[in-house]
Amino acid sequence: MKKSTKIILITLIVISILFVGMSCFIGTQVFAASTQLVTCEDTANVEDGFWNKYNMEYESFCNTYTIEEIDITSTFDSHIIPADYIYASGFEGNKDNKTVILVHGLGGNRYTNYPIAEMFLEKGYNIITYDQRSSNENTAQYTTFGYWEKYDLIDYINYVSEQALKQEIGIWGTSFGGATAGLAMENKEIENKIDFLILDCPISEMKWMIEEEMRKMDIGLPISYMTFCGNIINKMKLGFYYEDANVCNTIRDSQIPILIINSQVDKITPQFMGQDIYDSISCEENKSIWTVEDSQHTEMWLDHNEEYREKVERLLSKSSASK
Repeated sequence: MKKSTKIILITLIVISILFVGMSCFIGTQVFAASTQLVTCEDTANVEDGFWNKYNMEYESFCNTYTIEEIDITSTFDSHIIPADYIYASGFEGNKDNKTVILVHGLGGNRYTNYPIAEMFLEKGYNIITYDQRSSNENTAQYTTFGYWEKYDLIDYINYVSEQALKQEIGIWGTSFGGATAGLAMENKEIENKIDFLILDCPISEMKWMIEEEMRKMDIGLPISYMTFCGNIINKMKLGFYYEDANVCNTIRDSQIPILIINSQVDKITPQFMGQDIYDSISCEENKSIWTVEDSQHTEMWLDHNEEYREKVERLLSKSSASK
């Protein structure tokens, strides 16, 4: 072999090693950034002014309803999933009642669902609102845009179905929690235990969200390259690709009544996400979508409260009629 050929081969090998090494480093950084988006410390309690913003008196709420702190052990990776079980008036201590499980968004916790909980409680539903992974008192490692989070939800769906045999069970999930709820529907045995699903500003796919976060960082490297690197590391460490966390794929065959709520000006989970989920659902008669023109992310409850309640009431009526 000529000396020049050897030099070229050695150079190519060195460049390849450097490229693989750099790709592994970048992938590890993307993985670390995308799987620890919040911490328990970040999400403890609620922000200052939260109760005023939602025009809610926290102490009055706690005095009105019986709230029981519960927890179950994850069947997925054995962490504790803390929750509040809130009883509707007249059902104090009785879990054999129609129930809604509330799934909060990224940066929230089980308390930030209390305003929505009050609406369902007034309609006679018991409530479970729990802390998602790496939020408040749930110390599970990694945030995965709903992919691993779905297992906590599945555990609580099974919990409720055991407590409330033949009772109506619904899921309300917002933003990140909407992805959790949608991805859980891939398990058809679980979906068969659910009577309705409400997705408020849902995330439709993990890949787009990660690309958007990297786009905001403006590092200078191609987004597609960084996504590829992160995707490989994610598969190696957690066992799934970004593409696996796509709600459109898991919900397409769903047969339960589903309401999707979103806004045209939402910059966090853009309007197309809810629309894509809606379009993917094959059962035309059981799906509905409500899109507002002016609300920021998850603020339809504040801006269009009366209409929000009407849309939910319509879904509940449809669900109850089919029970």
